[in-house]
Amino acid sequence: MPHHRTTDSPFSKRKPWHRFTLAVTTFVLLISVFSQPIFADQADIDALAKSRIAVIGDSITQAGHYVSFLSYQLHTQSPGRSFDIYPLGLSSETVSGLSEDGHAGGKFPRPCLFERFERLLTKVKPDVLIACYGMNDGIYQPLSDARFAAFQNGIRSMIDQAKQAGVKEIYLVTPPIYDYQPADDSFNYDTVLSAYARWEMELDLPGVTVIDLHTAMRAARKERDRPFAKDKVHPNEEGHWLMSQTIASGLGVSETTKTLAEVKADPVYASIDAIRNLRWKAWMNHIGYTREKTYPPQPLGDTEALAAKQQEMLLKLLQQ
Repeated sequence: MPHHRTTDSPFSKRKPWHRFTLAVTTFVLLISVFSQPIFADQADIDALAKSRIAVIGDSITQAGHYVSFLSYQLHTQSPGRSFDIYPLGLSSETVSGLSEDGHAGGKFPRPCLFERFERLLTKVKPDVLIACYGMNDGIYQPLSDARFAAFQNGIRSMIDQAKQAGVKEIYLVTPPIYDYQPADDSFNYDTVLSAYARWEMELDLPGVTVIDLHTAMRAARKERDRPFAKDKVHPNEEGHWLMSQTIASGLGVSETTKTLAEVKADPVYASIDAIRNLRWKAWMNHIGYTREKTYPPQPLGDTEALAAKQQEMLLKLLQQ
């Protein structure tokens, strides 16, 4: 099994529960929860509560539902603690730097993380990085050596740059599934994402933990009649719920007994989601990015003062 830890990491005592077998996933589905962790490790939670956590990725991360669900699970299972999470996903983004012809109707190429990554690391100064890429990196074409190499180089460069900036722990999340099941032997883009996920799971890098979302999501999809993503790419809230549970388990968080409906009805969740929305817009503008055009960095203003007030209200809700 690859080793993903440095001995001086504050997370180094965590048990490696980030790999899930199909049998475990199926069992969890049968008890109506998509993906549940097995044990909690308080050392992990302590470290996470003392960290600035940046979550990066493409449009699935920008949508943010799994980020809010993950934050909810962290906060509700450690109600006396505050988790400092920065949601920083950008729609269409890749780590490969690739873009297909005619992307967005030919209006602009796909953005690449490295246009903004140095600014992100400098301004946010994260201790922990959660990164989920791959969906856009194969640009929806069959597997090729060149595109695969571009993805691999992008992931390695992201890890190296993050470590050089002082990130202590990187959680690399394999890509979600391309939610398509052809009736014949026609091309299925999910075969590309499966190859990307297998390669990520083989990485043996200190300070890096790989969380195999792809395998858990594919197993869950086999148990469903309905897709997670109507457009094959963007998961619905059930898909985001599965994502959050799989990532939470990889972080060492204990399982939740709550359903998705119960979470969404909880005022605590509404407060957490409001903080995520506030921070995403403000911090993305503060960092600056290029997509359909270039958005230069803007002052952060009173965003963090507002977030702190909302965080105080959140902690009061958690104590009720």
